[in-house]
Amino acid sequence: MAGGGDQDEIISNINITPMVDVMLVLLVIFMITANFMKKESININLPTAEKADPNLKESTRISLTAEGQLYLDDKETDIERLTNALIREAKLRPNIRVTLSADETLPYGKIARLMGIIKKAGVNRIALSVKR
Repeated sequence: MAGGGDQDEIISNINITPMVDVMLVLLVIFMITANFMKKESININLPTAEKADPNLKESTRISLTAEGQLYLDDKETDIERLTNALIREAKLRPNIRVTLSADETLPYGKIARLMGIIKKAGVNRIALSVKR
Protein backbone atom coordinates (compact mmCIF):
# COMPACT_ATOMS: atom_id res chain seq x y z
CA MET A 1 0.00 0.00 0.00
CA ALA A 2 1.42 3.24 -1.06
CA GLY A 3 0.82 6.48 0.79
CA GLY A 4 1.63 7.60 4.22
CA GLY A 5 -1.78 8.30 5.77
CA ASP A 6 -3.37 6.77 8.84
CA GLN A 7 -6.22 4.89 7.23
CA ASP A 8 -7.02 2.81 10.28
CA GLU A 9 -7.96 5.86 12.37
CA ILE A 10 -11.28 5.51 14.21
CA ILE A 11 -13.86 8.24 13.63
CA SER A 12 -15.26 9.16 17.02
CA ASN A 13 -17.98 11.70 16.07
CA ILE A 14 -21.46 10.66 14.96
CA ASN A 15 -23.06 12.12 11.86
CA ILE A 16 -26.69 12.88 12.84
CA THR A 17 -27.69 14.62 9.60
CA PRO A 18 -29.41 11.53 8.08
CA MET A 19 -31.34 10.96 11.31
CA VAL A 20 -32.54 14.59 11.35
CA ASP A 21 -33.61 14.31 7.70
CA VAL A 22 -35.63 11.17 8.41
CA MET A 23 -37.27 12.76 11.48
CA LEU A 24 -38.27 15.86 9.50
CA VAL A 25 -39.80 13.73 6.76
CA LEU A 26 -41.75 11.73 9.37
CA LEU A 27 -42.94 14.95 11.00
CA VAL A 28 -44.24 16.30 7.69
CA ILE A 29 -46.01 13.01 6.94
CA PHE A 30 -47.60 13.02 10.39
CA MET A 31 -48.78 16.62 10.03
CA ILE A 32 -50.37 15.91 6.66
CA THR A 33 -52.10 12.67 7.65
CA ALA A 34 -53.35 14.05 10.99
CA ASN A 35 -55.86 16.22 9.13
CA PHE A 36 -57.32 13.17 7.40
CA MET A 37 -57.71 11.25 10.65
CA LYS A 38 -60.40 13.59 12.00
CA LYS A 39 -63.70 11.85 12.47
CA GLU A 40 -67.05 13.22 13.50
CA SER A 41 -67.61 12.33 17.12
CA ILE A 42 -71.30 11.50 16.67
CA ASN A 43 -72.08 8.45 14.54
CA ILE A 44 -75.26 9.16 12.57
CA ASN A 45 -76.35 7.59 9.29
CA LEU A 46 -78.02 10.51 7.54
CA PRO A 47 -80.63 9.92 4.85
CA THR A 48 -79.78 11.00 1.31
CA ALA A 49 -81.48 13.73 -0.70
CA GLU A 50 -81.30 14.90 -4.29
CA LYS A 51 -80.19 18.44 -3.49
CA ALA A 52 -79.33 20.35 -0.36
CA ASP A 53 -79.04 24.09 0.02
CA PRO A 54 -75.31 24.88 -0.32
CA ASN A 55 -75.81 28.31 1.26
CA LEU A 56 -77.27 26.86 4.45
CA LYS A 57 -75.34 28.18 7.44
CA GLU A 58 -75.65 26.23 10.67
CA SER A 59 -76.11 28.16 13.84
CA THR A 60 -77.26 25.52 16.32
CA ARG A 61 -77.04 21.81 15.65
CA ILE A 62 -79.12 19.10 17.29
CA SER A 63 -78.25 15.45 16.67
CA LEU A 64 -80.26 12.33 17.53
CA THR A 65 -78.47 8.98 17.23
CA ALA A 66 -79.99 5.59 16.46
CA GLU A 67 -79.57 4.70 20.16
CA GLY A 68 -81.65 7.73 21.16
CA GLN A 69 -78.77 9.88 22.45
CA LEU A 70 -79.40 13.59 22.04
CA TYR A 71 -76.64 16.13 21.32
CA LEU A 72 -76.71 19.92 21.25
CA ASP A 73 -73.73 21.29 19.30
CA ASP A 74 -71.82 17.97 19.76
CA LYS A 75 -72.38 17.88 23.55
CA GLU A 76 -74.63 15.18 24.97
CA THR A 77 -77.78 16.51 26.61
CA ASP A 78 -81.32 15.53 27.56
CA ILE A 79 -84.71 16.94 26.54
CA GLU A 80 -85.04 19.26 29.55
CA ARG A 81 -81.62 20.87 29.14
CA LEU A 82 -82.13 21.07 25.37
CA THR A 83 -85.45 22.86 25.82
CA ASN A 84 -83.99 25.34 28.31
CA ALA A 85 -81.01 26.06 26.04
CA LEU A 86 -83.26 26.58 23.02
CA ILE A 87 -85.57 28.93 24.95
CA ARG A 88 -82.54 31.01 25.97
CA GLU A 89 -81.16 31.06 22.43
CA ALA A 90 -84.54 31.94 20.90
CA LYS A 91 -84.84 34.93 23.25
CA LEU A 92 -81.31 36.11 22.44
CA ARG A 93 -81.55 35.48 18.71
CA PRO A 94 -85.15 35.52 17.41
CA ASN A 95 -84.04 34.42 13.92
CA ILE A 96 -82.08 31.40 15.16
CA ARG A 97 -81.88 28.41 12.83
CA VAL A 98 -81.57 24.87 14.18
CA THR A 99 -80.15 22.10 12.02
CA LEU A 100 -81.54 18.72 13.03
CA SER A 101 -79.47 15.61 12.24
CA ALA A 102 -81.25 12.35 12.96
CA ASP A 103 -80.29 8.79 12.12
CA GLU A 104 -82.24 7.46 9.15
CA THR A 105 -83.30 4.34 11.09
CA LEU A 106 -85.26 6.35 13.67
CA PRO A 107 -89.05 6.23 13.47
CA TYR A 108 -90.70 9.37 12.13
CA GLY A 109 -92.60 9.85 15.40
CA LYS A 110 -89.41 10.46 17.43
CA ILE A 111 -88.20 13.07 14.96
CA ALA A 112 -91.61 14.73 14.85
CA ARG A 113 -91.75 14.93 18.67
CA LEU A 114 -88.27 16.47 18.74
CA MET A 115 -89.30 19.00 16.10
CA GLY A 116 -92.36 19.85 18.22
CA ILE A 117 -90.14 20.46 21.25
CA ILE A 118 -87.90 22.72 19.17
CA LYS A 119 -90.90 24.70 17.87
CA LYS A 120 -92.39 24.97 21.37
CA ALA A 121 -89.08 26.44 22.60
CA GLY A 122 -89.61 29.35 20.21
CA VAL A 123 -87.45 28.30 17.25
CA ASN A 124 -89.24 28.85 13.94
CA ARG A 125 -86.48 27.86 11.52
CA ILE A 126 -85.59 24.15 11.45
CA ALA A 127 -83.38 22.59 8.78
CA LEU A 128 -83.01 18.84 8.33
CA SER A 129 -79.49 17.57 7.65
CA VAL A 130 -79.08 15.01 4.85
CA LYS A 131 -76.24 13.45 2.84
CA ARG A 132 -75.72 14.48 -0.76
